[in-house]
Amino acid sequence: MWQDDAPLISMFADQKARTVGDIVTIKIAESSAATNKASTATDRSSSLSASVDAFFNMEKRFPADQPFFNPFSKVAGGVQSDFQGNGTTKRSGDLNAYITALVTQVLPNGNLVVTGSREVLINSENQIIQLTGVVRPRDISSDNQVLSTYVADARISYSGTGVVNDRQKPGWLTNIVMKVWPF
Repeated sequence: MWQDDAPLISMFADQKARTVGDIVTIKIAESSAATNKASTATDRSSSLSASVDAFFNMEKRFPADQPFFNPFSKVAGGVQSDFQGNGTTKRSGDLNAYITALVTQVLPNGNLVVTGSREVLINSENQIIQLTGVVRPRDISSDNQVLSTYVADARISYSGTGVVNDRQKPGWLTNIVMKVWPF
C-alpha cells in the first residue's frame, strides 16, 4: 500500500532536502579575524687584538717604522652586527550571501553532501561563490535553509574576475622581481 516514491507523497511531508537531486538554500554567514605580531632584535660584537713584541731577536730586523710589512706590529680587528625586525599582520573578512546547493550524495548515516555555485556578472565584474560540504538533515530548517556554520567540511570560495580584481594583484614584472630579489 505505501510507496516511498508515490506522486502525492510530498503533500504529506515537509519540503526539506533529503535525497540526491534535492536543493537546499545555504545562508553563508562567515566572519574571520586574525592578528599576528613579531619582534626581533639581535646584537653581536667581537674584537681581536694581538701582537708579538719579541721573537728570538727577529724584531730587530724589522724596525717599527718599516712602511710595508712588519710582522711585529700590532694586529687588530673587529666585527659588529645588529639586526632589528618587526612585523605585524592583520586580516579580517566577512562574507554574507545566500546560495542554493544541490544534494549530490546521501551518506550511509543520512548526512547530505551538497555542492553549489553562484556566478553574478555586474558591470564586467564576474563574482563567483562556490560551496561544498556535508549537512545533517536535522540542521535544515522547515523553510529548507541551513546556516553555513552548520556545514561540515565546508569549502567556501569567493572570487572574481574583472578590472577591480585585476587591480588587486601586482603586475607580472613585480611578481618576477619579488621571486628573484634576494633581500
